[in-house]
Amino acid sequence: MNFKIGELAQRTGLTIRTLRHYDALGLLKPTERTPSAYRLYSPTDLTRLLHIQSLKTLGLTLPEIARALDDPAYAAQNILQQHIEVLEARIAQEQHLVSRLRELQGTAEASWTEIAETIALTQRVARQVGHFMQTAQNLTQQLTLSDEQLQSLQDQSWDSGNDDWETLLTQVFTALEEGIPPTSQEAQTLALRWQRLVGRTTADCPEIAQALGRAYEHHVPAELHSAWTFISEAMSSQQDGAAMTNQRAVTNLLHPDKNVRIRAALDLGAAQHRAALPTLIERLGCEPDFFVRENLTWAIVRMGVEAVPPLLGLLEHSDAAVRLQSVHALSKLADPVSVAALGQAVRDPDDEVARKAIFALGQLGHSGALSTLVAEVGHPDNERRNTLSRALMEFRQDALFPLRELLQHPEARRRAHAADILGLLGESAAAPALTEALLDHTWEVRFAALSALGHLTGEEARQGIEQATQLADSRLRAVAQRLAAHRPERPSSLQERLKQRREKGERTRP
Repeated sequence: MNFKIGELAQRTGLTIRTLRHYDALGLLKPTERTPSAYRLYSPTDLTRLLHIQSLKTLGLTLPEIARALDDPAYAAQNILQQHIEVLEARIAQEQHLVSRLRELQGTAEASWTEIAETIALTQRVARQVGHFMQTAQNLTQQLTLSDEQLQSLQDQSWDSGNDDWETLLTQVFTALEEGIPPTSQEAQTLALRWQRLVGRTTADCPEIAQALGRAYEHHVPAELHSAWTFISEAMSSQQDGAAMTNQRAVTNLLHPDKNVRIRAALDLGAAQHRAALPTLIERLGCEPDFFVRENLTWAIVRMGVEAVPPLLGLLEHSDAAVRLQSVHALSKLADPVSVAALGQAVRDPDDEVARKAIFALGQLGHSGALSTLVAEVGHPDNERRNTLSRALMEFRQDALFPLRELLQHPEARRRAHAADILGLLGESAAAPALTEALLDHTWEVRFAALSALGHLTGEEARQGIEQATQLADSRLRAVAQRLAAHRPERPSSLQERLKQRREKGERTRP
């Protein structure tokens, strides 16, 4: 059973606008469309949407969710580390309250006034946090942003990050109540966490972050403005000690304890300390621990396009694990400059590196990558073929012509794989070429072409399936008959009925 977009929205509680936003991002694309271009979502799409919602509750941003679901090499260590920090901070906050109450409990002179003040402090902070979060939500509606930027901000900051913001704001307002100065280490730690959370919830988009900062500066009510002032002053104070902190983190990249190295990579990436890029690259080339390599990769990606040239150099490294991390980082940076080198990596002797390079080229979607990927169609390795199919789907109509050309290739394996991908693309323009392939001299090609036609809509695809019901091969006839029996109503019949209704209306109109 397939669902239209309104039905899916009703079943999941999401808005139609959100589902369209997911489609535009490539996060949740409908399995097919009706002849009238309505989106149709399959049960598999519904399952994917449930996975998306589950990952959002963990605090992942939409780009992170896309990588988690689609990137076979994606590792969640960084996200888990962030959530561990959030939970630890929340636990520390609760433990602080418990300790204060125990102190009062153990003090013979403790009065109900002191106890009441402690409880009142907790309640007052909770009200301030709730008010600030509601104010922030209201301000997002007033920002001068594009529809996509605004939707992304709403999706990523308040739907998926309430717990994170609530915990941080609770600690900020508690620090204000306790008179902690903005220059203190505690305040600077809060400011650093604030920066990280803003970066995550705005998908590291500086335009959105700057717009939010201006809104907080000028439009937050006076009773809440102290929190923003506290964070701003702490950030300014933080800059003074940043150089020393970053230098210590660079040194810690060589520490014998892997946990210290992980922390150092996270700190350098969060600070985007570009002076550390050569050291990070050098360390990536010799780091023996997988989890440290993952965090080094994250830190390098945070440095932006400056990291591309040294990462390209690592593609020549003798260690396949290093080459894999380099390709992984390049796929995240998505710089067209890396297309040629990634094209070479597609033929890497290590299968995992080659598959990752194929995935990266698909994510780039650059025209220069298309010919490289098409040349790999029909590869004998099954996993590589599957990765290649998904990568070519990113090119949509641009992949149609070279794939149709491959249906005439001398190698049957390449013809069959090309037919499979054309079916996955779902473009009705492929129907004539696939219908012609029903007469191929190799059974696997004929079967792939027929299966692909079953994925297409339109009259030409229907005619191709009808033609297959007359084939001499009994197995293909049976498949074609089943496909024909389960196809939706013919567009031509629907058009005829609509025409009849129009004509009837004209006859009865006075």
